[in-house]
This record gives sequence, C-alpha cells and structure tokens, in this order.
Amino acid sequence: MQLDLFLDSRAVMLANDAIDALAARDAARAGVALERLRSEAPDHPALPALRTSVRRLAEWRRPGTDPQAILFTVRWLDEELAPAARQVLGDAASAFVAEFFREMAQDARGVAYEPAHAQSHCAALCLRCGEWAQAEAAAAAIPGATRRSDPLQWLTVARYRQNGLVAAQPTLFALAWHAPHRLAAVRAALADEPLEREWQAFERACDWESVAEDELPAWFPAWFLVEHPVAGKELGDVAFPDSPPASAARLLVALLALERRGDQRRLAGERERLRRLNRELFALYMARREVRYS
Repeated sequence: MQLDLFLDSRAVMLANDAIDALAARDAARAGVALERLRSEAPDHPALPALRTSVRRLAEWRRPGTDPQAILFTVRWLDEELAPAARQVLGDAASAFVAEFFREMAQDARGVAYEPAHAQSHCAALCLRCGEWAQAEAAAAAIPGATRRSDPLQWLTVARYRQNGLVAAQPTLFALAWHAPHRLAAVRAALADEPLEREWQAFERACDWESVAEDELPAWFPAWFLVEHPVAGKELGDVAFPDSPPASAARLLVALLALERRGDQRRLAGERERLRRLNRELFALYMARREVRYS
C-alpha cells in the first residue's frame, strides 16, 4: 500500500522505499530505508508497523522438513508476520506472505503425512500459497486419501479452486460422510454462493428429527442426490463408507438407475430399503417422484 499523502515529501519517499523493499523481501534494503525514515521523520505514522514488519522479515528462517518446526513457523507467520504485513502492505500482504508458504511447501515435498502434524504437510502448505494443482497431487498421494479427513478436505478445496464445485463434489461428499464436523469449515473456505443456497435448502427441507445435529452434514449428499439426480453421474469411483448416510446416497444412485430402466420390481424393494434408512429422506424422495411423474 503506497502512501499517497504529500507525495513530494522526503518522508513519504523514504517510507515508500521501505515498503517497496519489504514487498520485495529485501530485509537489508528495507532496514536501511527504515533507519533513514526514523532519522528524518521520527514521528511518521508508518514507523511502528514498518519496524515490526522489517524485523519479522529479517527473522525469517526456512524450517526445512521437520514437521514440528514447520508447524511452529506456520504459527509464526500467522501470528507475527502476517498481521504486521497487513498494516504496511494492505491488500498486497496476502501475496507477500504466500511466498513464505511457497518456500515451505517446496521444502516439505516428500515429507510423510502425519495426522498430528497435518498443517505441516505439503498439501496444506500449497493451499496456503495458491498452488492448487500441487496441493491436489500432494493430497492424492497420501495412502487412503479418499477415506481420511485431512486429504479429503485438501482435495476438495484444491479441486474447487481449479475447476469449480462439480469437480469438488465427490470429495466434498466423502468428507461429509467421514468427517461431518468439517463440512462447515470447508463451506466457509469455499464461500460458494450456490453451495450455500443448497445447504440452506437442505436444512429447511424437513425437521430432520431422526438425525443427531452433529451427524446432519453427513446426510447432505443423499439429499443433494434427491434434488439433483444428475449429480450421481459425477461421483465416479468415490468410495462409499459403511454408514447410513453414505448407504442412502449409494442407494439413491442405484434407485435413479432403476428408474431409468423402468425396473419396477427391484425399484420397490430398493425404495423400501431407503425408507428403513431414513424416513424423512424417503418422504422427500417420494415427493420428488410425485412431482416428476404427476
């Protein structure tokens, strides 16, 4: 954020010199410009934030491949460097901080995934610097990625950033089944208006009295398939866990296929299975059939 007050003044030029050096991550040059500004304009309003930012930049050390050291550095960036940078660089601070995460992501390639140090994994670091394709590749390489909450969350965000909601639906649904408590955080990260409208419609669809509140997100995929049958074609090779919400979603995919074939005998039996899994979802499904075929 360039200062634009009294552009011809020496103090403003010196402040801008320090800001430019900071944005370029040149701690030595920023320190020299800062010292000149302090000497010639000790009351300049940008001095405190500049002093903190330049000091934090000079303190920067790449943590290497140690997961604990990476976690410590992530916290340091979030709590020390980023707030100071925002005061000085404004909107440009995000790109400035992203470069530090990019360096850490490069160093962390090949470091094994450890749930206790999840945010030190290369996939998480790539997401912090906008390297979406690299994040997806790193997350997908984790053994059992399609059944684990951290990789599923990273895959969902990375695929959404690259190709939108449809591309992210399979892992979003799998995350809802495996870690329903994480769905709110992912929705907030994506900030996708159509997805939020779908979620609100899901919550309003019925009372969901048969579902515990903390398990409600796990039923979102099945409801989504009731409302948008074509979404079943996008699930591809997604792994359905052995849980009632996932079983209901898998059953709905089968029901929709039976409807297309007109297999009434099997259709009746599969519908009864859906009714036993969740009466509220079954009622919504049948209501849609009545609308469709009336």
